[in-house]
This record gives sequence, structure tokens and C-alpha cells, in this order.
Amino acid sequence: MPGLKELALFYEDYLTETDKNRNYIFVPSYSPENWPSNTDEGTNHIDWQGNHVNAPAVINATMDIMVCQEVFTHLIEGAKILGTEAENIPKWENILAKMPNYLLDEDGAIKEWAWPTMAESQDHRHISHMYGVWPTDEIDPERTPLLAKAAWLANRKQAQGNASGHGISHRALAAARLKDNYLVNFELKQLLEQGYFGPVLTSSHNPYTRFMPDQQGSVLTLMMEMLVYSRPGVIELLPALPNTIERGSIKGILARTFAKVDDLSWDMNAKTIHLTVTSSRDQDISLIVRYGIESITAPDGIIARQPETDSEKCVLHLPKNKPVTIHLKLGNKKPSDWITKIALN
Repeated sequence: MPGLKELALFYEDYLTETDKNRNYIFVPSYSPENWPSNTDEGTNHIDWQGNHVNAPAVINATMDIMVCQEVFTHLIEGAKILGTEAENIPKWENILAKMPNYLLDEDGAIKEWAWPTMAESQDHRHISHMYGVWPTDEIDPERTPLLAKAAWLANRKQAQGNASGHGISHRALAAARLKDNYLVNFELKQLLEQGYFGPVLTSSHNPYTRFMPDQQGSVLTLMMEMLVYSRPGVIELLPALPNTIERGSIKGILARTFAKVDDLSWDMNAKTIHLTVTSSRDQDISLIVRYGIESITAPDGIIARQPETDSEKCVLHLPKNKPVTIHLKLGNKKPSDWITKIALN
């Protein structure tokens, strides 16, 4: 909270300009290491490789808006949980209400700059405008389906630029949050099979080049993200499992809802999942399995109500500090089916 309050003070000073709709204008604004394709080259800006490039400091970088939105959303939430800052909450809510809208391109994808005259530059290793998908949690298919569809399109449209490993990792992590198991598989295979890892599992910036540790952390994170998604009150199993990984298991994933996935194993040929989870407090959680839950078994008192056949959700009563083992038989759906449903609307 002290850190968030300091950030809020910065934004109170920085956000002074407004547009015709009285929403804030983020200016100057910067989308890390990328810039619109149509900005003035007369600035004579030189990038880190010595190339003359277009102006990097522009207007309404989508990532800047997403970060600001994250700061005030979490600050307000934290203050309400703690019962503090009552005099500041209305001011923060007013700032949050004046965030500019994200813009979409002609295909319906989120643009990297939320300003009408800024043209996209998509052959780039960074996808900074996916910040609201990962690492933060502003955008997801369940709560913000239309925005999630726009993010899904933007993530699919982004080219690799110079094929830096961290760019591949970031696209894959965003894909995992968007249940895009095809793209997760595509990016993961690149990282594991095309020279980003050496014989002793050190990782490199580009294939077979200098050492950079990003992939040593990102691949492990990706494996967890594609197997377990969580937020307060929600645990989702196998949200973006690649079709190429038919069987497997993982232990010890901490969920973002005061719980730990002690053991998770799956067999997609048998259509089964076995889960052991321990909650650090008494709580009800929504268990989500987008393949569909054909059947579920658990100890007495754990399942709030048996889900209907092929339902994707089930409410569980988790006791404090007591491991609970659950067995699931899966249906015939796919985690990525949500995008088809949105496309039809």
C-alpha cells in the first residue's frame, strides 16, 4: 500500500491533460522499445543499436494506461480491505473513471497506442499492450470477454521482430491467460527446440547467442500458467495445456487464492484429472475446467452441488489446512472454445 500510494501521487501530478471526452491523455507516453510506424523521423532518435528510428515518446501508450489502471484498482481495493484511506478513495475512483478507452484496429485487435492517429508497428518482439492480460489480471475471457477477444487477436497478430527469447516468452504467457493452447504450444516449442537453451539449460537472448536468464524463469512460469490459472475465489485447471502434452503431473503450485495445488495429474487420452489442493483458510472456490466436467468425486462436504453434465464450473468448500483430493472425468469441450462463442455474437 505505501508503494501504491507513492505511485498514485505521481499520477496525480502527471495526469493533467484531457481529451474532448474529458478522459485523461497520457503524454508523453512510451510503449517500451517500440513506437508507431507513422511518427516523425525528424526527431533523429537513435535506438540502442545505433539505428535512426521514429519518435518513441508519443501519446496514450496502451501499457501506460493499463499500469495506471492497475495501480488505482489495487489501491482502492487494498484501502477497502484494510478499512483505511476513506478520504482518498473518492479521489482515486474519480481518476480511475477518467481512464481513456483502449482502441481496436480494423480487425478488432487491441492497439498498442490508444490514440487515433498512431499507426501500429507489429513486427516487434515486445507486446507491451498485453500487460493487462499478463502479468496483471485486468483482462480475461470470463470477466471481460470482448476485451479478451481483442487481446487474443492482438497477440496472434504480433510478429517476432528479431526473435528475442523474452518476446516469445511474453506472447506465450499472454496466450496462456487467454486459453490459447495452440499459441502456447507454438512458442514453447520454439524456446525448447530452436537454440534458446544450451546443454546445461542456460538460456540465451536469441538462438545460440549470448546468455540471458529470462527464459530460465519464463518457461517455468509458462508451465505453471498453462496448467493452473487462479485469482481470488477461482482455480482453473489446464487452462492452456498444449495438445502435445497428453499426460503429466506437477506439484506445489501456489494459487492466488490462499491455496496450494499440492498435486495435479492429467491423462487426456483417459480424460481424467486428479487434484490435491490445500487451502490456508476456510473458503469457497469456483473450480473451472473448460473441457467440461462429466463427473467429479471428492470427500463428503467438499462439493457444494454436483455440476450438471459437461458444466465447466463447480463450487468447492475447502477447509483450512486440510488436503483435499478430487477426481474429475472430462467432457469433450476445449479451453479455446470461448473465442468461437465470442466470434458468433
